[in-house]
Amino acid sequence: MALDTIVERSLSVLGYPSITHGLLNRHVDAAALDVAPSARISMGCLLRGHVTLEPHVRLSRGCILNGPIDVGRRTNFEPDCDLVGDIEIGNYCAIARETTFQQTNHETTKPAMQIRLYDEVLDSELPPAADGPIEVGNDVWIGTDATILSGVTIGDGAIIGAGAVVTSDVDPYAVVAGVPARRVKWRFPKETREQLLELEWWEWDEETIREHRDFFEQTLPDSRGVQEALSVETTK
Repeated sequence: MALDTIVERSLSVLGYPSITHGLLNRHVDAAALDVAPSARISMGCLLRGHVTLEPHVRLSRGCILNGPIDVGRRTNFEPDCDLVGDIEIGNYCAIARETTFQQTNHETTKPAMQIRLYDEVLDSELPPAADGPIEVGNDVWIGTDATILSGVTIGDGAIIGAGAVVTSDVDPYAVVAGVPARRVKWRFPKETREQLLELEWWEWDEETIREHRDFFEQTLPDSRGVQEALSVETTK
């Protein structure tokens, strides 16, 4: 068994403790981890490629990240999520179990589509196809078993329904569902959406968020509450 495989499997079983990240980066060519000490990686996860996990990110068991992937602070992944390709996910997102981010696809214009055929039989290459990176904003909730495809941008505050297949961009604070996903409603009226996007609370430090507890515990739309928060000078 190759050294890369032994190291990879061992770290997956251990849950990638911080002390091992340097070992992985030195001895596994296919991996480059930049993981905050406060990030939590459950046993059974698998990290490949360039993976950045910002503070307090949580990966539940069985998640596979095959980068380049960048995950913002305090974003949570429930069990068995699968992320493949060039993917950026913002702060405070909630990703439900068995969600798939598939940024690369099979090339379909050749006589065959299997990469292994070209590699092992033809001694050639069949590069994957892609329509661009996947970009997910902040405060996004993605439901169970959703699939996000290549080139998609999901705006701040959006909700992706369970089982949805997202093939096109999602506006901020939109709620989408279906195959392919379509907008079914907005989370808030236009004025409230605009105020929240201007506020960008997800960029506040945690002390500022705690100082605005009353704001986060109110029920929107309440434009007076948003305006009050907007009028307070915040530390970002």
